[in-house]
Amino acid sequence: MAEPSPVRCAVIGTKNIAAQHIPVLQALPEAEVAALCDIDPEAVEETSRRFGVAQTFTSLEELEAWGEFDAVYVLVSVLAVAEVAERFIRAGIPTFLEKPPGLYSSDTERLAEAVRETGTTAMVGLNRRFYSCLQAGREALLDTGDVVSVTVHADEVGTTHWEGPKFPPEVAMRWAYANSIHALDLLRYLGGDVANVTSLVRRRGLPKPDSFSALLEYESGAVGRAISEHFGPKGTGHFYEARTQRAVLTSRSGLSSCVLEARGREPVEFGLTGLDRRLKPGFPGESRAFLRAVQAGEAVSFPAPTLDDAVRTMKMIDGITGAEEWAPKPTS
Repeated sequence: MAEPSPVRCAVIGTKNIAAQHIPVLQALPEAEVAALCDIDPEAVEETSRRFGVAQTFTSLEELEAWGEFDAVYVLVSVLAVAEVAERFIRAGIPTFLEKPPGLYSSDTERLAEAVRETGTTAMVGLNRRFYSCLQAGREALLDTGDVVSVTVHADEVGTTHWEGPKFPPEVAMRWAYANSIHALDLLRYLGGDVANVTSLVRRRGLPKPDSFSALLEYESGAVGRAISEHFGPKGTGHFYEARTQRAVLTSRSGLSSCVLEARGREPVEFGLTGLDRRLKPGFPGESRAFLRAVQAGEAVSFPAPTLDDAVRTMKMIDGITGAEEWAPKPTS
């Protein structure tokens, strides 16, 4: 049986994280980087030279008129992701979205509705789910029984995004969605869907709430704990621990490894493998999942986050941060 043709991908947004995605796409046989698009002519030209992609555009209209692509990677700024992604989802073009799929749950819900209406293949880039070490560790943990508790730290250096000029105030205000979502989503990856959230929110070092401590009740009956501190030094940073009755899986080295300790056994450490060792960890796995779904004309499947899946993570973070009360979406 012949191998399916590579998916011709148009990369929209050529700054920052694009420099991590493009090498992954160029390393995967399932992909071909067909074009680059950015409203900044200098940025798209520099990225074109750096990665050897000849076809470039400086507007979505030009890219759409050209049309010689099978899927898009939406890697634009946080505030623009939902608008750009919805345009291509509603056009029926398979769409990969960098996190967050929307800075607000309502944005993500709108995208999920667009997918339901059109049947377009779409996936959100929550790459921690695809860290090869975590996937192997999670499988080994589940071999010891059902998960009964999950603890996640999603700590950040708040002043970095709050005081600097890089991020708009709206993004800095909702940093738990803009960046901490990577770690907080692991609460659902490791523990499953959440039935209830009870949270304590405090303001410690920033002129906004920056301390979030939550107790989660999973639909399975398991318990989750979420801690996200955005003041002071980063400390542990992003960190997870998941337990069954017989074993515990704990992250190490900034998530680049994990250790399984089970009663009556020697500890087992899982490290990064394959392309994760030389490229951005998790990116090869998530792109492979998206590209293979595109080739098959199907929706992505677990652990790949669909838009509906991303809505559930966003709603969980709403419960953890209470941000809809203190940082609601501005009315137009």
